[in-house]
Amino acid sequence: MSRSPLTLLVLGLLGGCAGKLAVETDASPVRAQVGDDVVLKCQFSVAQPPVDLSQLVVQWFHRGGQLVEFDNVLSGSRPGATLSVEGLRSGNAALHLSKVTPESAGNYRCYVTYAPDVRIKQVVLHVEDPSKPPVEEPEAKAPHACTPDPDPLVLKKLDQVLSILQQISRKLEAPGAGAGGEA
Repeated sequence: MSRSPLTLLVLGLLGGCAGKLAVETDASPVRAQVGDDVVLKCQFSVAQPPVDLSQLVVQWFHRGGQLVEFDNVLSGSRPGATLSVEGLRSGNAALHLSKVTPESAGNYRCYVTYAPDVRIKQVVLHVEDPSKPPVEEPEAKAPHACTPDPDPLVLKKLDQVLSILQQISRKLEAPGAGAGGEA
């Protein structure tokens, strides 16, 4: 029986420690210069290979917005952010960013759902502009100083809510939505 992405997400949140899925990302921060092409690693492995793409959902978020998603099909909402379906078959959910800008800097979250497990990993990208003098990072000056990014836990929860809402919206927009005895 095929499960909806919403069901997979809820099951993953309730039973995310089943051990069927392991995910690794780059050590943070990843450093790049303006104009560089960057690959943010998100490598996953499943307990019983090969990867069954029908059981896989991969999402990348940055600053609370979804960049790309694989849920049986690859979709993207941001130009220059891509994911390789062929890579997913071998456990590679790396995010490819082309020609990064200063706005590309920040926290990136990789959500990997493999029914019913969910794993979330974060990678920080620093983008340096060689045409400007180097700026000391706030964490290096004062680790407890306020930063422009909201609390990562709050962003994680917001990402979950956004993802659920997007999945519900897609299901409602799908041909035949509401069929099958639903009121």
